[in-house]
Amino acid sequence: MSVILFIYLFITGCYTSKKTVSDTTSSSYEIKKFKSSDNWITINAYDNEISYGKLIPIIKINKLYFFDDGIETFNVEGSKHNIRISHIGKIPITIKDLVVKKGDSIVINAYLKDDPTPIVD
Repeated sequence: MSVILFIYLFITGCYTSKKTVSDTTSSSYEIKKFKSSDNWITINAYDNEISYGKLIPIIKINKLYFFDDGIETFNVEGSKHNIRISHIGKIPITIKDLVVKKGDSIVINAYLKDDPTPIVD
C-alpha cells in the first residue's frame, strides 16, 4: 500500500499544471509545467494537418532566433519570455509573457496549421 501511495505522490507532485490554447482559425498549443532543479523550456512543433507530424520550427525567444533539427530545449534565465514558433507555410504561434519561475521546467507542444496565404516570390 505504501509503495502505491509513494508512486501516486511522486507522479502528482512533479506535475503542476497544464494549459491548452486552441481556436478554429489559428494554430493551437499546450503548455505543461513541471518542477525541476533547472529552468528549462522544451518546444515541440507538430504539423496539425498531417496527423501531427514533427516539424523543424523557427523559434524566437525574446529577441533571439533558434533553428535546429530536433527537440528544442533552452535553459532560461529571468521571469517573463515572449516566444514565437513558426514554420514556412504555417500560421505562427506567439506566446506572450510566459512566466518561468525558479525550478520550473516548461514543455510547449505547438500544433501549427497551414497558412492559406499564398507564398509569393
